[in-house]
Amino acid sequence: MKDQIDVSVRRSPKYSVFMGIGAVLGIVLAGILAVFVDPADMPMGYTVAKGLGLLLLVLGIGGLFLGGLVALILDWRGRKKSKEFRVGAQIDMVDDPKEIARRRIAEARGEDPDAGAAEGGTASASQDAAPEADDSAPAADDVEPTADDADEAGTGRDTAPGSTV
Repeated sequence: MKDQIDVSVRRSPKYSVFMGIGAVLGIVLAGILAVFVDPADMPMGYTVAKGLGLLLLVLGIGGLFLGGLVALILDWRGRKKSKEFRVGAQIDMVDDPKEIARRRIAEARGEDPDAGAAEGGTASASQDAAPEADDSAPAADDVEPTADDADEAGTGRDTAPGSTV
């Protein structure tokens, strides 16, 4: 069935890129602040390395969240500026994958996709590709069950040739 649907087209930011850039900017800011710290002004028991680690942690995570916030704001603005379009679409209302494949193959060959369903389910191509029966081999009904198949003889099931089950 062919139909038309409405779609919304808009630009959307990549959150991971914005968050990554925010974290990198936070780390750079921490490095710049660490350069201006005088070790003599540090409280007793603290080193410049500990202060730098704390700045890296706080400003890196802060930049990560600020980058995500900027991406959210840009995404919100992008939704306001979205444009609506009406496009043609083909909607398959059939849930069976075999039926969908059969219809698509029939359409690709230029045949009527509904003709195969009216004939009994399968397309004529699958009947052409079927191997011819070998007259020298006994038919499945003519084979007597073996000792392994004795318990299944009444059920109409046989094991595969060469099977150990």
